Amino acid sequence: MIAYGCLGILFLFIIIKIAVYFNRQKKAPTPEDLDDTLLIISNPRGDHTT
Repeated sequence: MIAYGCLGILFLFIIIKIAVYFNRQKKAPTPEDLDDTLLIISNPRGDHTT
């Protein structure tokens, strides 16, 4: 019975990790967003052209 409890907890843990992974994957920045962020970081004065 303890083994079934451990398997259940492990199963729930895996389901939560998969849900978090797909949630973060949806919120991943696009390459254009990354380019803009890098321009802002490299030009702190704000004179970037986009």
